[in-house]
Amino acid sequence: MMLIRTDKTQRRFSRRALLAGMGASAALLPLVDAERAQAAGTGVPKRLVTITWGHGVCQSAFYPSDGTLNSQVLAPLAPVAGKTLLAAGLDYKMMIEQDKKYDGHFTYPVIYTGTYENTGGQNCTAKGPSIDQVVSDAVAKQVALQQPLLVITVEGDSTSWRGGGERNTGEGDPKRLFDKLFASSNLSTEQIEKLRARKKSVLDFVSQELTGFSQRMGAEDKAKIDAHLESIRQLELQLGASGAACEEPMVQTGSKIFQDKVAAMLDMTAMALRCDITRAVSICWADDGGYRPITLPWLDINSSFHDIAHLGKSGYETKIKADMWMYEQVARLAVNLDSAAEGSGTVLDNSVILVGNDMAEGASHFVGGMPFLLIGSGGGYFKTGRTVKLGSWANKSGEYWNGASGVPHNKLLASVASAMDVPTDAFGEGYAGTLDELKA
Repeated sequence: MMLIRTDKTQRRFSRRALLAGMGASAALLPLVDAERAQAAGTGVPKRLVTITWGHGVCQSAFYPSDGTLNSQVLAPLAPVAGKTLLAAGLDYKMMIEQDKKYDGHFTYPVIYTGTYENTGGQNCTAKGPSIDQVVSDAVAKQVALQQPLLVITVEGDSTSWRGGGERNTGEGDPKRLFDKLFASSNLSTEQIEKLRARKKSVLDFVSQELTGFSQRMGAEDKAKIDAHLESIRQLELQLGASGAACEEPMVQTGSKIFQDKVAAMLDMTAMALRCDITRAVSICWADDGGYRPITLPWLDINSSFHDIAHLGKSGYETKIKADMWMYEQVARLAVNLDSAAEGSGTVLDNSVILVGNDMAEGASHFVGGMPFLLIGSGGGYFKTGRTVKLGSWANKSGEYWNGASGVPHNKLLASVASAMDVPTDAFGEGYAGTLDELKA
């Protein structure tokens, strides 16, 4: 008997229909759409986090001298140093070329969009979407997540942009963020494990049925069924990978103290990523103008942090304490993600935490030679555990961090997009290319 393929039969035998017919719950069905968004060959998702604050770095204490990650300021990242990559020497070139090279306090629209439009004086806006938005949009085409893009602003405005002149608003209240991410979850750990086991048994049954069906088909139909089977194998991997990593976070959401809010936001971010609630996050905990937070009293920094940064080298002793605290917070997130096993590695291994700043150094406000740090290899895309000097910095020794390098940071953004399975040879505007030097 000849089988006639119609819209009706195509719907009847789709992966979604098969799973539904076998009694799969509505919670499982969206996983079918996730298959194309998984890291190639690993069955696990990729994730991007951008983190931003201002005032640059104390360069002599920040940049390693030997190609490793060994420096005073980066010491807090020691537990994940082997999974960290310092891209040394990247310029906000579009600003430099428009004679705005000392407008460091006005770069938030530039950092992750790779675009710049001056709106008068030192003010500017973005002309396109930021990389977190681009990654979120790409994932949204493949899978419906509870929170496609998570934007957090502990202080100041966000560095996340929907498009030209359209800034994404960030969440600054830990309690509201918790409710948004976790308040709807009322299943116990035991209930979650039972649900996961039931879903896996459905997948096992469907796999067995398809395998038997495949043996009776011709070559063309067999190839299609094999594709279905591979999708099921990826779903099984995802169920197994996410199980031990996901639990409701225990966080203090009522405090209005700055450092408590940062800690709570980072812990919730980590669990949202581990639970696959989101795969794209933008975090900012200081404003672009440099005045918030004003002081850091828990570090005995009781005068204006902005003014301390303006002192340059004479203020380094104090500013280094602040810089190290900032990287302790980055380490808090990275270590949390690295503690969660996933696939053949950890959640951090399948992620990229991209850390940027609004200027190179606090006194100069210069926007050339920017400090960019990547933690996590993006599923093996980047070769980590090293410092890579770029452009004119590559052949320098000693204080190699002085001045612009000539390499637009757009190339880094294009590389990160490609690592997130959004392949491109250009990001933003004006400067094409990626950074092959960073690849594994």
